[in-house]
Amino acid sequence: MKEDFLLNSEVAKHLYHDVAAKLPIIDYHNHLSVADIASDRKFDNITQLWVSVDPYKHRAMRILGIPEKYITGDASDYEKFEKWYGCLPRLAGNPLFDWSMMEFDTVFGMEIYPFTRNAKEVWDEVNEKVRNLSATKILDKFNIEYSAPCASLIEDLSNFDKSKGICPSLRGDDIVGVNKSFVEKLEQVTNMPIQSLADFECAIEKRLEAFVETGCKYSDHALDDGFDYVADDEKNEERFVKVLQGIELSEQDKLQLSSRVLKTLAGLYSKNGFTMQLHIGAKRSTSTRLRKVAGPAGGYAAIGHPVNVKALTSLLDDIEKQEYGLPKTLLFTLNPADNAVMSILSGSYSKDGVAAIVSQGPAWWWCDHYQGMTEMLDHLSVFGVASTFIGMTTDSRSLLSFVRHDYFRRILCNWIGEKVEKGILPEDMEILSEMIRNMCYHNAERTVKGEK
Repeated sequence: MKEDFLLNSEVAKHLYHDVAAKLPIIDYHNHLSVADIASDRKFDNITQLWVSVDPYKHRAMRILGIPEKYITGDASDYEKFEKWYGCLPRLAGNPLFDWSMMEFDTVFGMEIYPFTRNAKEVWDEVNEKVRNLSATKILDKFNIEYSAPCASLIEDLSNFDKSKGICPSLRGDDIVGVNKSFVEKLEQVTNMPIQSLADFECAIEKRLEAFVETGCKYSDHALDDGFDYVADDEKNEERFVKVLQGIELSEQDKLQLSSRVLKTLAGLYSKNGFTMQLHIGAKRSTSTRLRKVAGPAGGYAAIGHPVNVKALTSLLDDIEKQEYGLPKTLLFTLNPADNAVMSILSGSYSKDGVAAIVSQGPAWWWCDHYQGMTEMLDHLSVFGVASTFIGMTTDSRSLLSFVRHDYFRRILCNWIGEKVEKGILPEDMEILSEMIRNMCYHNAERTVKGEK
């Protein structure tokens, strides 16, 4: 990979090489296997590490017409690698092209572009390197200070290691979508009987203590396409009792109960100093066939409708009215049409002494590429305050995906360099360097440390 990849001005090169590249990584939302890290897993071959765990790659292979046998099917690991390697020349212009080059360069010290070598030669060479690596050795290739894989409230936390900066990010969707099975599991993990909604909320608060002890500083909720929120009508105790009895609630009753639980959770997040992440707008139900073949996270989701602004602002308003007020809140939009909506909300809520209590998260999922990142930065800089941005996170299942922090930093430095050349930003290296340090590291560091 070229040293000045994506850096198209002298300002950009200076900011990247002298400032951004040297900063540690805080990755506050990902889906890494904590068991793999705890056991320091070794991988048999590059497919297990590079292809099998990455729905982004699976999606691209389907677009290119690769049979499912070579994606999630029963083909051999070599056959799956061969098919993926053959896709790369056809992916120019897609971020997977760039990420693949960066992953091989950073982790294996290999250049695979311009694809003049056949798949078998690359397979043999890279597997020699793979067999000398392990999960922790791969992570050591990156300057990672804190990483937060998602964990359910009822999940075993023993594989996390606060001393090594591997801490859980609470995935709260199963709490909000409360059902009898989840309540029973929460009873077991907390050793607390749950016979009422009040009991349920007390058990949640008790279980959060274990997350705090394990170094958790973040929570996450998926507010998918069609998200709605309604105010509490004081009938949720009755609904919760029906859940305990195994009675199926109507859709309206489910909305009422989930709205109450989400609002309550947000208050607990604020009390415990968590940053709440709201991932908004995914359309997860597309192909029934692919869902059966590839599972619920198989790379076939889509972008949903623009956000329900009334529901989102009503939720944030009701949270703000509670005892502990709003937690630090990051709004991720999957629909780029919502960039301005999300950015401008940073000025709609406040907490004394806290910078950007509500702010836009990084370009997410289908948008975490050059165009998506620069569009998000453009909107944040004019509708909000760019210097408060919390920075990149991988949102990935792949140990190799930490190259995306470098990808983002290069894009950010180039974005600033272009603004300087156009006279939009001042050519003041002190101001610009401080922006880079905050946007790539310090703003996220403050959320980990619980600072304002």
